[in-house]
Amino acid sequence: MKKKTNPLGVSAIKKEADRVRKEYNAPLDSFFPIYEYITDLADKGLLTYQILEDDNPIFEEGEYGKYDPITNTIYVKDCVDEELCDDIGRARFTLAHELFHYIQIQVLKFEVVEVEEIEKSYEDAEWQANEFAAQLLIPQEYTTLEAEEIMEKFGVSEECALYRKVKTKKRNKDKKNG
Repeated sequence: MKKKTNPLGVSAIKKEADRVRKEYNAPLDSFFPIYEYITDLADKGLLTYQILEDDNPIFEEGEYGKYDPITNTIYVKDCVDEELCDDIGRARFTLAHELFHYIQIQVLKFEVVEVEEIEKSYEDAEWQANEFAAQLLIPQEYTTLEAEEIMEKFGVSEECALYRKVKTKKRNKDKKNG
């Protein structure tokens, strides 16, 4: 099953990522402290953050994190917490992705429903969360840097840096041709 939600396009997601950066006083040209941001939200009582054993049945196959809107909790696997301690970029992306699920439900008040198929990608809750994580961790203005520079400057994985560069290039090309 897929998770369908209210439509939200790239420019609106970028605005939300920029809002979060501004709220946390994190300039666009710097590493975003995602773990600190989430723990600050937890300290303020706005959500709960919990680390669980990797084999906890709450996680579906291939999941590293999960946001539960009923308990307003971001759950992450212990391996993600270990990767955060080791500065592995994938873990930061996982947290940013789960943060957006919190934003979808608690801030934007979106509804999420399970469906067989989603016709429009901008209604896919997972696509939105991935786009937000990419926008938050690698601001669009810096996607022209080389992948290695992006990885070093923003603390992301090579996969994330390359994906972000390719997607931004494709969108810019589509704008010119459209």
